Amino acid sequence: IDDTATATTNTNAQQSHHGPSMPPGSANTVQMVINIIISFVGAGLLGQPHAFMKSGWLLGGIALLVVSALNVYAMLRLPVVQQALMKQGTKTSSYAEMAYVILGSRGESIVIVCLGISQAGFATGYIIFIAANLYSIAKIPRLLVCAACVPGLVGLVQFQDLKNLSPFSLLANLANFGALTAVLLQDYQSYDQHHHDSTYQEDDTIHAIRWSGLLYVVAVTIYSMEGVGLVLNLRDSYRHPQQFGTVLSVTLAVISLFMVFFGIAGSLAFGSETQAPITLNLNSFGPTTFVKLALCFGLYLTYPIMMFPIWTIWESRNPILQTDAKQRFLVRTGVVIGSAMVAFLMPNFGVFLSLVGSSICTLLAFVFPSYFHLHVLGDELPRWQYLLDVMVLVGGCLFGVLGTYQSVVAMLQGETSE
Repeated sequence: IDDTATATTNTNAQQSHHGPSMPPGSANTVQMVINIIISFVGAGLLGQPHAFMKSGWLLGGIALLVVSALNVYAMLRLPVVQQALMKQGTKTSSYAEMAYVILGSRGESIVIVCLGISQAGFATGYIIFIAANLYSIAKIPRLLVCAACVPGLVGLVQFQDLKNLSPFSLLANLANFGALTAVLLQDYQSYDQHHHDSTYQEDDTIHAIRWSGLLYVVAVTIYSMEGVGLVLNLRDSYRHPQQFGTVLSVTLAVISLFMVFFGIAGSLAFGSETQAPITLNLNSFGPTTFVKLALCFGLYLTYPIMMFPIWTIWESRNPILQTDAKQRFLVRTGVVIGSAMVAFLMPNFGVFLSLVGSSICTLLAFVFPSYFHLHVLGDELPRWQYLLDVMVLVGGCLFGVLGTYQSVVAMLQGETSE
């Protein structure tokens, strides 16, 4: 479930939200599907069962599918805008370049900052996840775990060639895949056990619709599928770019259905006790302890890969960091320490997902793509599409404000993940 497991050193790809990329036009359909899965399925998936518990399994499933459909529509506006700009004589190969052409240098800076914050947010979420799970296993204090993560991560983030991180990427993917499978098996065992318990009352814990959790499940879904920054790079790397929209849509439809299944399975298995991440619901004995540790290990190794695009963006815009090894070391070390501090101060995995999803991810996934499409092609669009773009733009802005406000309130109130 690693968002950036196969990221490459292609400059434009590193300026995107995620990193998997191949030489222009070299990826076949199977490779493209694999790249899309790696780019769009992240650790936020582990927060879906809790989100479904809060919103109800039916409302959660419907909301996830609707958000996913709108997300795909918005993302596919970017290649359309890219082609329109190319017809006007302007070539763009990344999200940031497109922002520069349409919004100027200030707009480019805003998009780059958003991409950087979202990338750092995902990496920070990993530390929160590790701290929560190690506490559930051995009651290790969160402060100690966050501090202990720093030395190793400081060393890992110093790599300047992503190829050197490939072994860590492979180990991370193997650990994550195995652990995710084990979580589903545990969901089934817990569900079966509960429903054979005569004292279990389904109506008391499992709900189909809970409107109070709608904003939360939408935010977590946006966080979980935020790969818009890579869309242009993925399309450019595909051997059949004219088929990219279809391949992306079908692949994300399958991913969305799996996320619905995973969310419902977890929420039905643990009912009102479902936590974020779902691994906190697993007992701390034998195989389940191994599952938790495997996920912690996998996400720990994913951290430096997730942060790699940030270094590329910053260092490409600051020549001193390219030539001065000491300055580069200090900057990267400072970011890791800052990330660990945020993880300590924001211990709730679910609230953190909601905050990042409602704010930065909503801007990148909905607001900017729809605005770019309207700005470049607004006069040429059929009325239905113009109205749809306006709806996505306005809806994204409204949700961004409401969702961020709700997340901040939950954070300030110290809401627990239960």
